[in-house]
Parts: sequence; structure tokens; C-alpha cells
Amino acid sequence: MTTRTLILTALAASLLATGCAKKEAEAPAIDLAAEEQAIRDRSMEWLKFATAKDAAGIANSILAANSVTMYDGVINEGAAAVQAATEEGYTARPNSTTTWTTDEVHVAASGDLAYELGTATEDADGDGEAAPTTGRYVTVWSKVDGTWRAVADAGTQLKPAEAAAPAGG
Repeated sequence: MTTRTLILTALAASLLATGCAKKEAEAPAIDLAAEEQAIRDRSMEWLKFATAKDAAGIANSILAANSVTMYDGVINEGAAAVQAATEEGYTARPNSTTTWTTDEVHVAASGDLAYELGTATEDADGDGEAAPTTGRYVTVWSKVDGTWRAVADAGTQLKPAEAAAPAGG
């Protein structure tokens, strides 16, 4: 064989080997719609804990250990601090009710980070004399070991004129 034939044979063999080599498995595609629904479901789980006034359930099942909450300027850092503040609120306002609705969820293309925007209503004394207040919130979610956990949650009350306007308007 000539040198030229040897080189062409080696080149062909290497191309053939490269083309036949086992390719690395590609990461499965992220189903962003399914992840969005998972966030909505987790938010409703949180609402169930809140309705039951189960601060420990919120801290243990919903929040990330290093979570941060901020409501109308009051900041709590860490799931334990959030739990303590939530229990204090439940004790101070035992008849209070809270509801919320998720207005939007946006999931990162990576499928492990998302944020939720919503509207919340709180009635500090249940069916008492105080008028309910409406507010807006944002929750940042992170997927930890396959489970969505809230890492940051912030909300504020709206002024009466803002509360009457539709969300996003």
C-alpha cells in the first residue's frame, strides 16, 4: 500500500469509528407546562397549610431551609424564623383567613427555577368587623432534589384603588 492509501484508509476508519461511537445521552427535554402546573399545585398545598394554620407544615413541606419572606417590609430569614413569625401571626389573629390565587407562573428553561405572581386576600378577623385587604405577591421557587421549594416570598397590601383594578393593569 502506498502512503496515500494508508492515510486515506486511516482517515476513513477514524471517521467510521467516530460516526459509530455511542453518543452521550442528551438530557431529557424539560416539560415547562408540567413544571408550571407543579408550581401551581405546590402553591395550593401551601394554601391548605395556611388555611389549617399549620406553620410547621409550611416550614417543613413548602419552604427551602434558607427561605426568605418579606411582607409589607417585615423580613424573616430561614424556614425556622418564617415558622415562628407565622405561628405568632396565627396566635395574634386566630380568626384570620387568607386566600390567594396564582395569576402567572414563569419557569426557567433549565426547569429548576421559577417565579409565581398572584393576588392574596386577608381578613384579619375572619367574619368580623375589619374589612379584608387585598395584596400582590411574588414567590421564587427552586427545585431541590426533585421537589419545588419556595426560596423567597414577598407581598404587599394594595391601596383600595389598586385593589379594585385588575391584576397586571
